[in-house]
Amino acid sequence: MNKKLLLFLSAILIVAAMSAYESYYPTGAPAGYTGSPGDGNNCTSCHGGTATTSPGWITSDIPGSGYIPGVTYQITATNSLAGNGKKYGFEVSPQNTSGTLLGTLTAGTGTQLVGNGKYVTHSLATLVTNSWTFSWTAPVAGTGNVTFYGAFARGNPGLVTLSTLTVNEALNSPAPAGPISGPSTICVAATGNYTVGTIAGATDYVWSVPAGATITSGQGTTAITVNFGVNAVSGNVSVYGSNSAGNGTASNLSVIVNEPPSVATTPTGPLGIDLLTVTQSEYITTGATGAASYTWEITPAEAGTIIGSGLTANVTWGNYAGSASIRVKALNECGSGNWSQAITVEIYNSVGINEPAEQKVLSVYPSPSDGHITIDLRAFSGDVALRVADLTGRLWIQSNVRGGEEISLNLDIPRGIYLMQADDGTLKAGKKLMIR
Repeated sequence: MNKKLLLFLSAILIVAAMSAYESYYPTGAPAGYTGSPGDGNNCTSCHGGTATTSPGWITSDIPGSGYIPGVTYQITATNSLAGNGKKYGFEVSPQNTSGTLLGTLTAGTGTQLVGNGKYVTHSLATLVTNSWTFSWTAPVAGTGNVTFYGAFARGNPGLVTLSTLTVNEALNSPAPAGPISGPSTICVAATGNYTVGTIAGATDYVWSVPAGATITSGQGTTAITVNFGVNAVSGNVSVYGSNSAGNGTASNLSVIVNEPPSVATTPTGPLGIDLLTVTQSEYITTGATGAASYTWEITPAEAGTIIGSGLTANVTWGNYAGSASIRVKALNECGSGNWSQAITVEIYNSVGINEPAEQKVLSVYPSPSDGHITIDLRAFSGDVALRVADLTGRLWIQSNVRGGEEISLNLDIPRGIYLMQADDGTLKAGKKLMIR
């Protein structure tokens, strides 16, 4: 073969091989080579070398205030790599860091979609076209920032560079908060759950509660749990939506915080009961703050039965003789108050110790008494024998006093019912005496 012809054919083969290598992807890059964190690959696997970074090669008509969800914008990718006689190519995809497509791509002149619409690339690499414009429809509200990842190549082998464009979501202040659901009355030391519907445009939910109450969980979300401490007061549970553009209008729920009632006042009523003549008695309290009802108690239980749930209670007496206590406490939905101070009632049966009419010349007062008494002995004369015995006949006091006048005594004897007798040898009289 002619030597010149051999050299000519060899040159043709070399040029053809280089041309084929340079045009490895002349009709568009394969999917997944943008260099994004989700892709992990870029064009160097085909074009060789090491990729550089070049800011500003992806531009858009998205305003500085950010994209509006659902609106379509124009995105431009410009390949400014040097290299005479080399063809231009690119691939761009808007993704999050996990590689998920954000928004919707639509091909423009000289471009096409690959990877099921996730990537846009050139449709035919040329020596002239180095800038491509395509459409992007912004994703739904709440997506937040979107980054366009792009890889640019020129020639094969040739240079490769990476570029990104990050755009933010345009935000308005959140919509007004809707009604709050949850208890509008609650007791101190109780826990309440409160919720609000989703607030349009909100990326955060800001709650506040009355003084003395604490949000134990859920701040920043649509549902919170609140502990109303022992010092909690009535007030508003409030919430409003917030985002980077500002705060929305708050919604309020008025909450009344209740507490157990106060101590009921000491009951009043008969303090001495003669079972000979009395079978029932009424006792009264003037009440307690915050009370819804009352519980009454008589001790010992054998003294009688007490019935009542209001300010008044009735006692039906039993056969018990001695001291009994009556007390009351208030109730409401938050619990009960403390017991009131108890009153002591002396119960006796005067069967067999009735005072004959002719003997009612002996006067003792006051009765009931705490032991300090005055005895009227003006119907008696001379020395008077004075005796005090209980209903069992036990003698507690025996003394001689002077008749014809009133005398005062301090009887140091237990609470109970006693019979006092005075005898001057001519006149003898008896009198019941109650010590409380």
